[in-house]
Amino acid sequence: MKKKEFGNHTRVAQASGHSFGSRLIGALLVSGCFLAAATLSLSLFFYFFPAQAIRSFRTVQSFAQQLLAIGRPEEEPPLQSNSTPLNLQQSSGWLQTANASSATDKVISVAGMAKTFSQDPEPEQTDMELFSNEDYLFMLDSAMGPMLYYNQGDSRWGNYLYGGMDAMSQYGCGPTVVAMLIHAFTGHAVTPPDMADWALANGFHSPHNGSRHGIIMGALSAYGLQVESAPGTDYDTAAGLLRSGHVLIALMGKGTFSSDGHFVIITNMTESGSVRIADCYSLENTRQEWDLNLLLSELKHSGDNGGPLWAVSYPNTN
Repeated sequence: MKKKEFGNHTRVAQASGHSFGSRLIGALLVSGCFLAAATLSLSLFFYFFPAQAIRSFRTVQSFAQQLLAIGRPEEEPPLQSNSTPLNLQQSSGWLQTANASSATDKVISVAGMAKTFSQDPEPEQTDMELFSNEDYLFMLDSAMGPMLYYNQGDSRWGNYLYGGMDAMSQYGCGPTVVAMLIHAFTGHAVTPPDMADWALANGFHSPHNGSRHGIIMGALSAYGLQVESAPGTDYDTAAGLLRSGHVLIALMGKGTFSSDGHFVIITNMTESGSVRIADCYSLENTRQEWDLNLLLSELKHSGDNGGPLWAVSYPNTN
C-alpha cells in the first residue's frame, strides 16, 4: 500500500513538473507574439506617419530627460544680477556677439522691421538660449534687419536626421535657410530641426537629396513673409531688390558654394557694391564679402518653384 502511494506521488510530481514547463513555454510564446506585434505596429507607424513619429520620439526623449534631471544639482550657477549682459557690436556690416563665453549667454530674438534693438538683461525676456559653440554665436546684418545666423552643422542639430534618414549637417540647407528668415522676421522662434519637421510633414523633403525647391515659397509664405520669384537674375535686378529692402535666396549650382545644389541667403549690399551672404554651410563664407556677379553666374538654372532666385520681404500691408 505504501509502495503504491509512493508511485502515485511520483507520477503527480512528474505531472506537475511537466505542467510548469508547458506554462513557461506558452508564456514565452505569448510574450514573443506581443513583442512581434508591437514591433510591426511601430514600424508601420514610422513608415506611414514619419513626421508624427519623429515628434512623438522627441516628446518622449524630452520627458525622459526631465525625469533624469529631477533631484540633480545644477551644473552651472545661475546668472547673478550683476552679470555682464550680452552685447551686440556692429563690425564691417555684420553683428557679432561679445562676452558670449558660456552656455548661459542669451540673445533677444529680432522680429519686425526694426533695424536696431536694445538688450534687456532679464532672462525672462529672451526666447533662445545660446549654447557654448561660439563659432555660431553671430547676428548678421541684412536689408530687412538683424538676423541670427544658423549653421546646419551646429552641434545642437547637426546629427538630427531630416526625414528620419538624412543628417542636417549634410542635407539641411533648406530648413536652415528658411529657419533663419522666419526666426528673424516673423517672431516665430523656430530652429532648423523645427523646419525640417515642417518640411517633411508638408512634402518638401527629398530623401537623400535635401529639400525640394518649393520649400522656399512654401515655408516663408506659410509663416507670413512675402516671397516671390525674382523678375530676373541679372546684376541690376538683384542689386535693385537688395537696395529696396529685400533679402535674396539663391539656389547655387556647381561652383564655389556647391558641387550640386545649395541654398544661400544674399543679405545685403555694401557701399562698394559687393554683397554679404549667409551661407548656412560655412561661417567662413558668411564672414566674407562677395562679388554679386560671381553668385549670379553660379546660380543653378532651375525654373521650378520660382528658382533659382527668390526675393523675400515683409508682407505688403497696403
